[in-house]
Amino acid sequence: MREPKVLLVYPANQLMAIETPRPDGSLGPLYLAGALEDAGIEADVLDCSVGREDEDNLRDTFYRSIMQPNGLTRIGMSPQRISEVIEKGKYTIVGINSNFTPQTRMALEVADLAKRVDPNILVIAGGINARNLYQRFLGNGVDIICLTEGESIFVRIVNEWRHELGFENLSGVVYKKDGRYVKKPVGPHDTLDNLDGLPFPRWKLLPFRHYDAIASPHGVTSSAGVRYAPIMTSRGCPFRCAYCHISMEKKDPIGSGNVGALRLKSVDRVMEELRQLQALGVSKLYFEDDSLLAKKSRVKDIFSRVKGMGFKIADVNGVNLVHLQRRGHAGNLEIDVEYLELLREAGFDHIVFPVESGSQRILDKYATAKLNLSTLDVVELVRTASRVGITCPVNMMMGFPDETEEEIVSSIELGKRLVGAGAEYCTFFIPIPFPGSVLFEIALEHGHLDHNFDPDKMNWKNPVMKNTLVSPERILELRDTAWST
Repeated sequence: MREPKVLLVYPANQLMAIETPRPDGSLGPLYLAGALEDAGIEADVLDCSVGREDEDNLRDTFYRSIMQPNGLTRIGMSPQRISEVIEKGKYTIVGINSNFTPQTRMALEVADLAKRVDPNILVIAGGINARNLYQRFLGNGVDIICLTEGESIFVRIVNEWRHELGFENLSGVVYKKDGRYVKKPVGPHDTLDNLDGLPFPRWKLLPFRHYDAIASPHGVTSSAGVRYAPIMTSRGCPFRCAYCHISMEKKDPIGSGNVGALRLKSVDRVMEELRQLQALGVSKLYFEDDSLLAKKSRVKDIFSRVKGMGFKIADVNGVNLVHLQRRGHAGNLEIDVEYLELLREAGFDHIVFPVESGSQRILDKYATAKLNLSTLDVVELVRTASRVGITCPVNMMMGFPDETEEEIVSSIELGKRLVGAGAEYCTFFIPIPFPGSVLFEIALEHGHLDHNFDPDKMNWKNPVMKNTLVSPERILELRDTAWST
């Protein structure tokens, strides 16, 4: 029987010149570390963007910028240093977290380095990007990929490896055998409905002292020495926006379980996690929820308790603006001022508002009609949020395949009005057809994206879709005009 020793890796980053470098520290590997430790399996975590606290200096990692031939800047530990950590640690299994398509090269770099250290190291990948680009990953050093949330699957993979049993008895994975891809659909025992059954994330494994010095949670500048950490009170989302991976979760032919379904931790479980973070000296939180404000009564219960704990909120991954409405006495929809005030009192002083578009048709088609511009006055919402003390930058999108120039202009005009009402700024993103989204399928089917697309170019700065109604060149002109006004 083989003895496993697992290294869970956040790969180094490659960034455009205009992007703000930040450490990863997301929750996926921390949950896996918890699951492995609970199963008696030794596990370490390595954030390649910063390195190890006691061994690596930030000037050699996070502040080490190398321009690559692809025009992107590589941030983090050198490949040689990553190899050294794998070799000196005598790891037998390397797990790679890959959620973002533009970082594919960095994830595959880790797989290649692990195999160069020892071809017998088992390399496991997981995350939205890895499972949707499984052919690229399995052809480049990765041995097996988890097709859904990995807390139980990862442990089973390790146990099969420990007993030298192969992968045939597993479900919820894809691997390559004898030159062909073997897809084992997600089974009922692979899915997770009760989030309270999750292991507690092993936040203690994060290089907090490095993070404290960098002071850039999720790319938002903070005060040096203020300790921050991610937390997630729910998984999934009630909406199915075409540009989000959740839009395809239920349609995935090889199955991805209930990854996209909205599931909630109990209030007691959330409070216990907050107490653990407090004990680690964390005072600033980043919420990774895809739809944090859903189930308003539960959110109110959580944040009425959080008010006395002294936390500040760095940011939120997912907020749906419809949840900031309520029914008035006459049955009409109105802005929920009390809800905004509660959030502010609980520590939210910065929330990005995803307005997405000034065109209702675009919102209906690509954003699940989650925002009705005729019933939610987003200008007044921004004004109200600003008044209660919440800084609210706004995100908009322009350049969908069938979007007209008039619709793009309507988004620009709405963005100007929102800034005039108090929004800190308005960012105009170009939609990217990320693998695993409905937009990706649309782009492939209608010739907007080649099947052999370059992941390095899948960023929001430049249009990657071709043959769009408004040409890519014109989209850039409109975007640049919007930024300059």
